[in-house]
Amino acid sequence: SSKINCKYFIFLSTKYSAIMEIQERKSGKIYSLSSTTAIPEWLSERSRRNLAKRDSQYRHRVTLLQDLEMPVASTKVRQSPDGRFLIVGGTYSPRIRCYELSEMSMKFERYLDSEVVDLLILGEDYGKFAILGADRTVSFHAPYGNHATIRLPTFGRAMAYEKTTCDLLVVSSGKRISSGSMAAGQQATGEVYRFNLDEGRFSEPLAFASALRQKKVVDGDDARVLQLGGSCIAVSPTHALTAIGAEDGTVRFWDNRVPLGHGPSDNHLSPFLNLDVASATSGYGFFDDATNSGFPGEVTSICFDSSGLHMCAGTRGGNVALYDMRSSKPLFIKEHQYGLPIHTVQFHAGSGTILSSDPKLVKIWNAKGSVTSSSSAGQRRDDWNGGFGDSTDSEGLGGAIGSIVANVEGTADFTHFITSGDSRDPSGQNSGLLLCTGEQSKVQSFYCPILGAAPQWCSFLDNITEELEEKDGMLDPSTAGGANEGLVQTETIYEDYKFLTRAEIDQLGIQNLVGTPLLRGYMHGFFIHVGLYNRIRAVAKPFEYNEYRTQKIKERMEEKRASRIAPKTSGSNNKIKAKVNPELAERLQNKASDRSKAGKLAKNLVEDDRFGGLFSNPDFEIDEEAEDFKLRNPSGVSAKKVRNDRDMDSDEDEGGYDDDYGENSGFQKVDEDVEEEERWNDESADDDSDGGDVSYESGS
Repeated sequence: SSKINCKYFIFLSTKYSAIMEIQERKSGKIYSLSSTTAIPEWLSERSRRNLAKRDSQYRHRVTLLQDLEMPVASTKVRQSPDGRFLIVGGTYSPRIRCYELSEMSMKFERYLDSEVVDLLILGEDYGKFAILGADRTVSFHAPYGNHATIRLPTFGRAMAYEKTTCDLLVVSSGKRISSGSMAAGQQATGEVYRFNLDEGRFSEPLAFASALRQKKVVDGDDARVLQLGGSCIAVSPTHALTAIGAEDGTVRFWDNRVPLGHGPSDNHLSPFLNLDVASATSGYGFFDDATNSGFPGEVTSICFDSSGLHMCAGTRGGNVALYDMRSSKPLFIKEHQYGLPIHTVQFHAGSGTILSSDPKLVKIWNAKGSVTSSSSAGQRRDDWNGGFGDSTDSEGLGGAIGSIVANVEGTADFTHFITSGDSRDPSGQNSGLLLCTGEQSKVQSFYCPILGAAPQWCSFLDNITEELEEKDGMLDPSTAGGANEGLVQTETIYEDYKFLTRAEIDQLGIQNLVGTPLLRGYMHGFFIHVGLYNRIRAVAKPFEYNEYRTQKIKERMEEKRASRIAPKTSGSNNKIKAKVNPELAERLQNKASDRSKAGKLAKNLVEDDRFGGLFSNPDFEIDEEAEDFKLRNPSGVSAKKVRNDRDMDSDEDEGGYDDDYGENSGFQKVDEDVEEEERWNDESADDDSDGGDVSYESGS
């Protein structure tokens, strides 16, 4: 895989202003359009306008679509066939948002009863679309809202629309069957539900022979097995061909042109072809059984190209198999090094590439070999043995089949992506704009000029990127004498707000601000403006800077002393010189001499440099008097109490010995404080006297 060179640029011009992250590749640059700092939802429009006036970074940000985000995470994104609208599903609470691209803003928002599993647009615009929910329902929406809802017998995984038959196809998940049913000779079959939108009723489902998997847990004497179902579906845009990817690693095909019969054993209800993808991808990838669950050969995503001659299938093990529909052998198998499930694959006809995505990245690679490598690629297919030499090491368009063009990495895990187009190119086959949903509030967007031009509704991206490339040398720190102008880094959730916990609020003494607009409640704490936080902190801790400065000077002096030549110590003396937590260091030293398992752990802890700060950094000091420590370490507290009691007993014994000694010797002990007070009284009474001497009165 190729390396990423990330830079943050601020570019100012008379017409356009932009701030974005740039990932440099050999084949070109990838511009991240959603890398700016998030803005809190509670800010009013007036506060946002004021922020734009005083904050240049906020003023120069790139806003692709207004409010293109979800409260927590987004799951699916679809573009209407006319290219004018964008629908995004997300959480929490479950909802969908529709955006009008010509206006670059949100058109409407609707709340749902369950999370969005899949989303499918049935009409040309947002007037008709279906939502597959996580509660076994399919809801049909119209411009005025939810039109109707149907319930499925089992949970659905994915949806597709077959235009020739007007059927909505829903892939069902596996279900459990009893051992008694298996003993009776009942065959396990998977189903693809068909709902006819013209008649408004269910049709006979598509059926296929399913594999069985033994259930790990047995409930009593009735052992149960799990019937494997489907996981993804795709319909060829050229032919009336439906492909189902199943959990057993097989892709099954149905021809919807077969005439309908009148019996349950009709041929059109059974697949006419089975393609074994699991066997073809066996031995490939980086799937780890220890960290990942499931069958690595399971087909998790599938798609056809616009010509209908090629098909791609992604697996749970992180492999993507490219097929020619005229052959059962794959043309190429692309490996994702993370070994995570492939959730989306897509052909890009404009650049001749394939886009495949796992949770970590979107990989762009060549689907067709160049003229110089086409003959060698064909030879590899004929003499296919699973190895393709060094073809994956090249990078750039026009390389060998399977060669990497670019890797697009985001700031959060991806769940789905599309290439966004416009009214002239609704499917985005010539577009370079990627919209990716993921496990964060923002819908991540990337512009890849190597794939194509920007859509018509955001054509300004071409002008920004062209001017950025012209000014690249001026903003590069290496060419600007090492100046860091133009470098922007964001590390916090909200740049202008500080997150405080309840304990920090108590330390600052601002409990009276809780419930006011100055403290915004969020999860287990509150957000406060950075300016107000700095002023309150300066009042609550006025000597904090002086303490910090003294501590830094002390650390530097200690570093200088450490650099001096020290006398060589013997190897047997390896005791820790603990400035912090000396009792813990002593206990660990005593345990380290033991050969037991606890002694080995203590020895590793003592010798490991990573834990050196535990005995030198005051920030890691253990407060044994804290209530938290006493609750978490009751045995240690009781042991310390026993040691203190023993010390008190020894002190009492010593005191008794002194008393006995005084009685036996015939001397009486005089209280020093009383004697001192009497001496000062004598001096004040007689200034000329020499003062009383402290003495012991004899008792004999």
